[in-house]
Amino acid sequence: MYILFLYILLGIISNSSIIFYKNKYNLLNENNNINENNEKTVIIEYIYQLLIVLLLLFNPIYYLVNNENINEIGFVLYKFNYIFHYIFLYFNFHKILKYKYLENKNFNNILFICQILILIGFGINTYLTYNFKILSISKYIFIDILLNLSEIYGIFIYINSILLFILIFIKLAQDIDIVNKEIENNILSNKKKGLIKFFYNIINLKNIVTYTINDFNYILNLFTVINLFCIGLLYNIYFELSDNHKIYFYVLSSYFFIIEIICLSIILFISRTRQNIFSKIYNPLFINNFIKKYDLNTFNDNFDIELDINNMNINDITLYNILEENSTSIDWIILNITLTTKWVDFNLCGIEIYSLNCIGKISFIITLFYKIIQL
Repeated sequence: MYILFLYILLGIISNSSIIFYKNKYNLLNENNNINENNEKTVIIEYIYQLLIVLLLLFNPIYYLVNNENINEIGFVLYKFNYIFHYIFLYFNFHKILKYKYLENKNFNNILFICQILILIGFGINTYLTYNFKILSISKYIFIDILLNLSEIYGIFIYINSILLFILIFIKLAQDIDIVNKEIENNILSNKKKGLIKFFYNIINLKNIVTYTINDFNYILNLFTVINLFCIGLLYNIYFELSDNHKIYFYVLSSYFFIIEIICLSIILFISRTRQNIFSKIYNPLFINNFIKKYDLNTFNDNFDIELDINNMNINDITLYNILEENSTSIDWIILNITLTTKWVDFNLCGIEIYSLNCIGKISFIITLFYKIIQL
């Protein structure tokens, strides 16, 4: 997993932390290429991560202190995206190891390919910054080197944070869609076999939805709040911006809206598919088939054997019927509680997202925000 070494280089996680969490989550095996570190190495890793934090802070603080053009304040504050997303990933990246996202080949390949695109994005950003003179350039080479180092680390961390959010929730959308299609196929074909599988799949699905949203939903919130605030400040003084500043404003705004549309589309797809699952599970045909899953005449639903009722005594039959009734009742009680108990929903700045109506509320609040800052 070469991508993991990139995240070590970015200071998001250290070599020793990887070993610690892989031990904690029982993920280590004989194929791991990461060797244990001694105490001195661990200290060096912490110092390196601290230097990354200071480097990311240096960029916006330098421009806040030395910048004399108040019209550039929105561009300066935008750079706080770097440090906030770094802090989030620093404390939460171990969950990506825990849930084994990086062991997914497609997930890994997409991340790797996107690093090339991020590098191109850094080149475009550097070109715009220097040629359009978006921010004042330092007179000292050493300061310029630090600013550029901070910029490349910051852009890689910032975009990787958004990229991880998108890929993680695309994976969640795929998992939910698979369960939804399985239930749909079951209803269409009127299958009486394998129904118990749906019971476990749905329970597991709710668990996946819960931990995924709880652990990674804040990435979108950080992205939205910081970008709305910075773009709002620039929008408020739009007519005072130079032509070059306006071009950079369009670039940042376009990036913001594209990412928001992608993320919200994924979220709405997940919410709609989840609702479809609820509707299909309460389909009478599905319910009737499920209730019969432990009937003696359909015992081979889960086992490759046939029970000969004629050779069983009455006590055995009575016992099996009691077990059938109890198991059915308990399964449906648990399944019903799972479905009816409120699932964790996405939220954006405190507004739950589960339909297009919610997007309308968010749009209204954004519009209101821009109207307020214009007063």
